Amino acid sequence: MSTYSGGKSQIVLQANTVEQMLEVLRVQHPLIWERLCTEQGRIRDHVKIFVHNQLISGLAGLQTTLTSGQEIIVLPAIFNV
Repeated sequence: MSTYSGGKSQIVLQANTVEQMLEVLRVQHPLIWERLCTEQGRIRDHVKIFVHNQLISGLAGLQTTLTSGQEIIVLPAIFNV
């Protein structure tokens, strides 16, 4: 993703939920957002998002709550998890 974020391997965003995080990405880093989400705003099938080291589909999905300073991991799926 550093190719689409000006060479950064990490970016800092302010959001209360994963859904808000994706919206902030859409506005601030549209090239990253395009790789993570479909035109309809859904997370692409090959993208997995982890909060607290747990896949968000096992938590509250897009409504998963985020806290200040929390690290979110976004990975392309290599294996079906």
